[in-house]
Amino acid sequence: MLKAPVRVQLVAAALMWLIGSTILLVRGAGYVHSGGHWIWWAITAGLIIGIVKAHLLLDRTARKAVERIYDRGRASIFGFFSVKSWLLIVVMMGGGITLRHIFTNPTGIGAGLMGTLYLAVGFALITADRVFWRSVFSAESADEVFAAAESAEQATVEG
Repeated sequence: MLKAPVRVQLVAAALMWLIGSTILLVRGAGYVHSGGHWIWWAITAGLIIGIVKAHLLLDRTARKAVERIYDRGRASIFGFFSVKSWLLIVVMMGGGITLRHIFTNPTGIGAGLMGTLYLAVGFALITADRVFWRSVFSAESADEVFAAAESAEQATVEG
């Protein structure tokens, strides 16, 4: 299995959230674009809901993922998220696809609601993604932190 240093795992996680948020924001903008007079309500609601969701839920989720990456050290590139997190991603993607096919009428209110939902989740992801990027660009290299910890642990074992 392909093993990657901590910093590479952090970049992979940050890019994953960035790509996911970009897809949702573009799709959400596409839905509300055809909205007419309510377009600004949908965008504003999506932004507010997204920022609140980021602060109440996704910031904590991102911090837990960063801690997981640090705790694992050099490990599988695909293990930057837990199996539970990967399953949640699959369920959320499936739910979005299902809602889009069942609920959305491109010219009706369904498009506005879906657009607002997509914008809210996209804004939440991109807001919370800062947790990953801060870890990537932290002053001290994660690899240096782990090298120092391993050296100290080895010195303790030998001493």
